[in-house]
Amino acid sequence: MPDDDGGAEPALLAFGVAANVRRELGRGDGGLDIQRGTKHFAAGAKVWVLPPSWGDGGVQVGVVGRHRGSRGPYILLVMPRRHLENFRVQGVYSPTLLTAMTKPMRQRERSFGTWDDRESAEQAVATWNQPTMPAHFDQPPGWDYVPDPPPMELERKEVLFFLAHFNANRAWYSSQPPPHEPGAAAFD
Repeated sequence: MPDDDGGAEPALLAFGVAANVRRELGRGDGGLDIQRGTKHFAAGAKVWVLPPSWGDGGVQVGVVGRHRGSRGPYILLVMPRRHLENFRVQGVYSPTLLTAMTKPMRQRERSFGTWDDRESAEQAVATWNQPTMPAHFDQPPGWDYVPDPPPMELERKEVLFFLAHFNANRAWYSSQPPPHEPGAAAFD
């Protein structure tokens, strides 16, 4: 169907996952240093998230976007997915954008590529829009993901864990209940 200028509508080249850079990011010791955006992208900037290419489940993702303060060419880099929000599936109509999404980061490396289909992109979006944070468990020792903010108590592999510590980056759980403070009144 032609547009108002009499030209044809652009062709859909691929489906992509778009996201925005978080407006506030916790940095430094305990995540208490709040910064706006990242070194390369302004807060709220739109980026295109590429399919995960290694086995970390998308903790680190390849993104394509325009550098902070620039209308220049698209840049491709890897960043933590937790620095992004508002994931959504959108069509890619720009050949320039598609080239940036499929270009390898370095010579002789394979490219990230594009999403196989709309359904796989929608599946990733549904997962990524649920806020999570990494959590360490003491028995057996290991890492997993929990909701953000983390719950005070959590059952995992038939063991009850108690939140021992958390900050902007991660939570720590212990299988030992918190100590009872002498003289503290019970609130039950």
